[in-house]
Amino acid sequence: MLASIASPRIAIVGAGAIGTTLAARLAVAGYTVSVLARGGTLAAIKRKGVCLIDQQGQHTANVITADNCGSLGEQDIVFLCTKAHSIPSLLPQLQPLFGQHTCLVPMVNGTPWWLLMDAVEPCAANTAPMETVHIKAVDPEGELVRCLPASAIIGCVVYISAHLQAPGIAISNTPPRLIVGDIVATPDAANSRMETLVKVLENSGIMTRHTESIRDAVWNKIAANLTSNPLSVMTGTTLAQLYSHPSLQKVVSQLFEETRLTAKAYGSRLDMKLQELLDLGASMGAVKTSMLQDYQQGRALELAAIVEGVIELADRRSIPVPTIKSILHLTRYFEDSALRQSHAHGGKENS
Repeated sequence: MLASIASPRIAIVGAGAIGTTLAARLAVAGYTVSVLARGGTLAAIKRKGVCLIDQQGQHTANVITADNCGSLGEQDIVFLCTKAHSIPSLLPQLQPLFGQHTCLVPMVNGTPWWLLMDAVEPCAANTAPMETVHIKAVDPEGELVRCLPASAIIGCVVYISAHLQAPGIAISNTPPRLIVGDIVATPDAANSRMETLVKVLENSGIMTRHTESIRDAVWNKIAANLTSNPLSVMTGTTLAQLYSHPSLQKVVSQLFEETRLTAKAYGSRLDMKLQELLDLGASMGAVKTSMLQDYQQGRALELAAIVEGVIELADRRSIPVPTIKSILHLTRYFEDSALRQSHAHGGKENS
């Protein structure tokens, strides 16, 4: 059973834009929050705490900081807020945070490693073959599906637009929204875990919806990510520009349809129609995707989770996805060119 809603033990792994935003909201609401970070980010948060600047103003709070999870001990809720490509090497190191009743809430983009863990528990005997639950694009060696049982994971779809002004300081000008749900059926006794999670998040000013169909929600977010992130890198456009330009809308339409067919092959459906996606994206204003931000700062792109995972799943069910594959190759070219240029300039950004 989780600790009282007034005092759950909460850890946030990763202090990027999403992790910092979440830490600030939870801490300002009065919860005791531990943040696992490193380097300059860890030092900055130790000195000044975490800060969120949003439409209501500036919110600053102190949090517990650490660069290793051994010093934090078991937690009730662990929010995983790192880039998807960091998870395979990171998650096995987080075992000291987990007790019998700890729940992991991965707040990551793209295809989650747990997506196919609904039918079996890979840790149990007499289960289906590992390849039926193992998605190589996001879990190359199959370590993640073996690391934690599905019953310990709460699926999460993140609709938070944020960026870092500086280490430990996040800016977010849109209302945060989350969708959460168990990834496997849980006993009635475990319902309090979900109730506690939702209440903690809502008490912190984060609109949170619980769903019994978390995979449908995941596929909807995959569609939004896949139709926007790679295209934004190639075009340098904001969401409003990308979803409103007639030429780009045609590409978005093809990407959307290929994603819809792949989701359908796995028993999921997209709740939104193409026009709804276009209207929603156009209404987001001058917002840069996280992938465009990474590209402009010379960081590795989350193509494995956002694009390659969908291609892998489509190929398994013989779903043709030619547009998605073309977009992947083009975006890889942009990524490689940017990384070569960054290395040529000693890793320094040009003004």
